Amino acid sequence: MQPNLVNSMPRYLYLLRHAESTEKQPGESDKERDLTPVGVREALLIGNYLLKENTSFDQVLSSPAQRADATARLIADAMKFDAERISKQDALYEASTRTLFQFILQLDDQCQTVLCIGHNPSISYLAESVTKAEIGDMPSGGLAIIKFNIHSWKEVSQGNGELQNFIYPKMLGGE
Repeated sequence: MQPNLVNSMPRYLYLLRHAESTEKQPGESDKERDLTPVGVREALLIGNYLLKENTSFDQVLSSPAQRADATARLIADAMKFDAERISKQDALYEASTRTLFQFILQLDDQCQTVLCIGHNPSISYLAESVTKAEIGDMPSGGLAIIKFNIHSWKEVSQGNGELQNFIYPKMLGGE
């Protein structure tokens, strides 16, 4: 019997903080905040970077907040990824680090490469927790690329991820 090759491959988690968003306006909910023109450029820079790196995702998960969803859609557009495949996940909005961690443990094991778009401070804390790397406060559009040598997402634990790269729009020529 042949071993299950799908489960023996490394898994990659891309943790992205949404691009720059507008300040909350009177009468507007936090979820309704949209991207600024700078945020639109940030999302496109990250999307173009991912395309240039030949990145492909098995799953793209986004907070339902407008700024995160807009970031996801712009990245999908730049990467030629079907935006209809983006899944909005309530767990990614206003989640604690613990909630995000539990969310990662429940990812579908059929997925090898997953992009999660969320918010600070929890997205930064999660990236630091699973990698033990010093990332600090991720800037808007910041992306941590984490590799796990595991057979199942249920095996993700504190410090067992390896930070492959940390990029943000200013590194790519953004403002």
